Amino acid sequence: MVMRFLLILFFIVIPFSLNAKSLVNLKAEIGIFLPEMKGTITNTQGSSDFKDDYQYEKAKASFFSLDLDINRDYIPSLYISYLNMKTNQDSSLSSSARVADGDFNASVSTYIDYSIINTTIYKDFMRKGAIKTIFGSHFYTGDLELDIGVNIKAVKWNFEIKDKVDLTKTSSWIDAGLIVPIPYLGIKYYLYDLSLYTTISALSLSEAKLMSYEVGLDYRVVNSIYLSGVYLYERFEAVEEDDTIGFTIEGYKFSFKYIF
Repeated sequence: MVMRFLLILFFIVIPFSLNAKSLVNLKAEIGIFLPEMKGTITNTQGSSDFKDDYQYEKAKASFFSLDLDINRDYIPSLYISYLNMKTNQDSSLSSSARVADGDFNASVSTYIDYSIINTTIYKDFMRKGAIKTIFGSHFYTGDLELDIGVNIKAVKWNFEIKDKVDLTKTSSWIDAGLIVPIPYLGIKYYLYDLSLYTTISALSLSEAKLMSYEVGLDYRVVNSIYLSGVYLYERFEAVEEDDTIGFTIEGYKFSFKYIF
């Protein structure tokens, strides 16, 4: 459903940007994220660990984004990204674990469905570089950009656990969802065909904590096509009924970007 919405938005915005190229800069990105997973589920009965108990380590996630920059001082830029990760694992518990309303103490099968939508509204402040001369050689210092705004982060996290020994036993699951506006800060440096950047969004509430940051680079290989490599960190903590979930994914993201 979410991917359909983003694709519809993609094909609506592109024709508009092509017809108003002097007004709109549009960057589209598609790629793959290869994260490692960490975290726990904690309640009054104890704690279970995603790596030690459920044997989760590495996964794959798809990634898609649109960055819309309108060349007017009074109109902010808009960045929308969608990340989705689905993975499952079989494991043998070394001790009993309680998840939601179920107790498990043998071989189990678990499933995680995790998605994040970032809708970032930001204003960029650009400082253009200058040409410097040192020992008779000329070079450009590069451009520096500061982005300040708000990131409306929508997180959906689903965890299901089934008993593989007692097949008549009902599975248990946790559905955690958050839609929270959080502060956003980005710093970008541009030099010829290379750009370096880092962004961060973070917020801590009484029953939810969210943090994400990335450090990456883009390199223009030909015309409007860029290759991107990013180290991405995403963490959320939430309370759902009697369970407190802390879940982290971090790793490298590789993608193609195209500027229309």
